[in-house]
Amino acid sequence: MSEKIPAKTNTQKLRDITDSLPEFTQQYFYSGTSSKAILTRLSYALDIKYFLEFAVNSYPYFPEKAVKELTISDIEQIKATDIDDFLTWMDESQHLSERTRARRRSSISGLFEYLINTERKLTYNPVSGSTSVEIPENEYVIYLNLDEQEQLLNCIKYGTGLTKRQLMFHEKYKKRDLAIVFLFLDSGLRISELQALNVNDVIIYEHPVDELKNECYVLALRKGKKKAGTTSKVYFSDESKEYITDYLEARKGSGEKFTETTPLFTTTSGERLSIREIQQMLKKYVAASLKRNDISVHKLRSSFAMEFYKHEKNILVLQQRMGHKSINATNIYARASDREEAVKNSRNWRNQTLLT
Repeated sequence: MSEKIPAKTNTQKLRDITDSLPEFTQQYFYSGTSSKAILTRLSYALDIKYFLEFAVNSYPYFPEKAVKELTISDIEQIKATDIDDFLTWMDESQHLSERTRARRRSSISGLFEYLINTERKLTYNPVSGSTSVEIPENEYVIYLNLDEQEQLLNCIKYGTGLTKRQLMFHEKYKKRDLAIVFLFLDSGLRISELQALNVNDVIIYEHPVDELKNECYVLALRKGKKKAGTTSKVYFSDESKEYITDYLEARKGSGEKFTETTPLFTTTSGERLSIREIQQMLKKYVAASLKRNDISVHKLRSSFAMEFYKHEKNILVLQQRMGHKSINATNIYARASDREEAVKNSRNWRNQTLLT
């Protein structure tokens, strides 16, 4: 039997991509983006590679050069109109969304700004003179309301809607899966943040006398804080505490010994559950309970945000709970919630008109 080849880590994937890029980009990925999460850096690298491949095939400045052979002198020749040509090509030939085009434009600009401001190798950023990409504002947020969340959780608890084959393995996984899904719905954690948690990151403090001093939270490395390695408290409820402790007690009961580096959520063989495995797990339960294919792990984060804001109406607390640097990111949920509530309240508009 052939030996299984281990999947590449995101760090290895990033190294493979940057090795194919010009020498003048290397320091940017080594230190210029080091404060960013690995998935963000990987996205930057893919966007820049995508642009440079377009450049060598479309711009007249460096004929018959491969991407790896490009130099600062080559890049210096790129004008704002060339960036516009790239944006037009992505739109008309590749049919990419506004969000994707805007992200790639931003990634290219980040490299130019680094070469200008940090390395002092360039004096002009052609992206700044190019046409910006307007991203249409979403009129609504896809999320699960509390009733839909309950349906999903019941599927995990009782196996409701699962196939006979799925039910054969359900008992083995349900405590873990319930702890994961409820923690997403209860805290707004990102998938990368939850997947990286260790058992020691779970803090449950129960005061012997004063219940108000009880605390339950995980110490998570939130997006944007990974360089410093500082963790943030992400609070969860008493109900989530019950699911997490029940799951951990079951692992202890099977003889597992926890160390400082023991993953919080694992496979049956004890390995850290991967992001893809978490995504596939959720997909199974959503299909069985709600017959939907539009609910990803990120939509569970949106579900937390929408229901939290509906209940608390405090956008600053929501911003902190979501780990958003900018209030603008949090405003999406507040606007969507307020709009949804206003539309719902307008149901009897005719009666209200007659009364005035």
